[in-house]
Amino acid sequence: MTTTLKLSQLRLSPLNVRKVEPTGIEALADDIHAHGLIQNLGVYEAAGKFWVFAGGRRFRALELLKKRKDVTAAFPVPVIIKDKTEAIELSLVENTQRETMHPADAVAAFAQLRDEGGMSAEDIAARFGYSTGHVAKLLRLGSLAPALLEAFAADMIGMQAAQALTMSEDHAAQVEAFERCGNSPAAIRRALTTEKVRTDSAVCRFVGLDAYEAAGGTITRDLFGETGYADDSALLDELVAAKLDGIRASFAAEGWKIVEVAAEAPHDIYNRGYLRPETREANDEEAAQLAALDAQIEALEAEGNEDSEEAAALFEQREAITDGFEVFTEAQKANGGVCAYVGYNGDLALRHWTVNVERPSAKVEETGPYAASMIERLTAIRTMALQQEVAAQPALALDILLDSMTAQLLHGLHRYNLAADIHPTVTRHTVEHDMLDGSNLAELPAKLVERFADIPAEGRFETIRTMDEADKMQLLAALVASTLNGTTYNHGGIGARQATADTYAEAAGLDLRQHWNPGQTFFDRLTKTSLLAILADECGEDAAANCAKMKKGDLAVAVNERLPVGWLPEPARRFTPLPEQATDEGEMSEVA
Repeated sequence: MTTTLKLSQLRLSPLNVRKVEPTGIEALADDIHAHGLIQNLGVYEAAGKFWVFAGGRRFRALELLKKRKDVTAAFPVPVIIKDKTEAIELSLVENTQRETMHPADAVAAFAQLRDEGGMSAEDIAARFGYSTGHVAKLLRLGSLAPALLEAFAADMIGMQAAQALTMSEDHAAQVEAFERCGNSPAAIRRALTTEKVRTDSAVCRFVGLDAYEAAGGTITRDLFGETGYADDSALLDELVAAKLDGIRASFAAEGWKIVEVAAEAPHDIYNRGYLRPETREANDEEAAQLAALDAQIEALEAEGNEDSEEAAALFEQREAITDGFEVFTEAQKANGGVCAYVGYNGDLALRHWTVNVERPSAKVEETGPYAASMIERLTAIRTMALQQEVAAQPALALDILLDSMTAQLLHGLHRYNLAADIHPTVTRHTVEHDMLDGSNLAELPAKLVERFADIPAEGRFETIRTMDEADKMQLLAALVASTLNGTTYNHGGIGARQATADTYAEAAGLDLRQHWNPGQTFFDRLTKTSLLAILADECGEDAAANCAKMKKGDLAVAVNERLPVGWLPEPARRFTPLPEQATDEGEMSEVA
């Protein structure tokens, strides 16, 4: 129904989907004052008042005119009166067809249509011409804590950060993540998923999401990313272990002398050599099958159809049969080893070797609770600290330079077996920035550029010739230090290079605690099993047992708080493990 109402009878409806203050009100007020109100406002009646659900910008402009005394409270306003149930939908239509709404307004409107209007995401998408996925994502943003939605509407939170906050439905966790990480989507997502595992990770693929969910595991879907997160990392670890135990039993039943299983490739996996299967003869049934397939393939070739789909299928059948001829004999198994581990893409990777063949000199020690990837990070951090120490000691740098060149030129050693790679090549580190928070460590090449920026590319030699001896020695130290590398890389063995790095570290008087201490980020990156192992080693089995039921994130905080000041994870204490020490009984005891 169309009618005219006094301006004083109107109120801005809380159902108006546009909550973020629109722009251009003054200009609109001037236009209305000059030309009058051309378009009706949309209102509904409730509690004796008329509420504006469509035309909020025009109503605000009229209120401004009244405040400026350009119109009175009795100013006649043309309106169209609708039923309240139509208000939300019509408000959304009007605003989407006019000035672009803030996403926060659309989030609130879609949530109202769902909660009060009973409309599904599909209904809303069909009604307003959006994709269902777009509506679903905006509805997901509606799960943000009210305070965060207000901050989003005020542009204090960006769209990417708001999307990251929806990784948790816990409002307290959302607020805490925002307060801790600010407007950084990556940091927020990391903070809210410390106890979760990406569904595209190798272990998730290995177990299978169907098996994980069948065991009671839940998944947080990331509507705004390309993946989701398995919520129960402890359950996932159990399923990986159970599947690997089954694989171990299967290989043991086949008669292999050594059977190893692991969630990731052992450090020395590529140093074990290869054991190749032998080829057996086809049995009568297989020979007949192959003969039949060969006859069909020859017939197709005679017809000129050797590239047809039918021919390809026949070749695949033939290959499936011949692949079965490659087998390990009982004699090979009796003196052979097999290692089964989770591959990079979540497949089962296998390595076979002959047990009585002496392995290369590179040794692998027990790594305790630390995964290969974490050992790489920790030894890289130690390498960075060693570089800084050597860069500050020119005399030691000269000794290292002479040692490396003597080893290569006089003793014929390969440079890749030396800690100082005087090729020269700059050692690059794969340590995330947040692992270095609170430390004084940084990439040495950047410091080199800053310290010696006045050495030109052209005329370099002449410039170096004119430098005083102190500057030359500082340059020498920094250049030599930048080549140092004691890092134990993921899936790599521990050999002469790391041993040489330890020798240099002792000469430099390296105390890593002066450069770096493990922060909360380090503990957040460990598995729950690893955290409990560390707690048991440092605080006793009882302490670990008391914390066994804690959530992984809480456990990481607890372990960090309980460890003594100056504690370092074992792989960060030396580049090579400590040698075994004799006990009082004359036996050898392992030192972690």
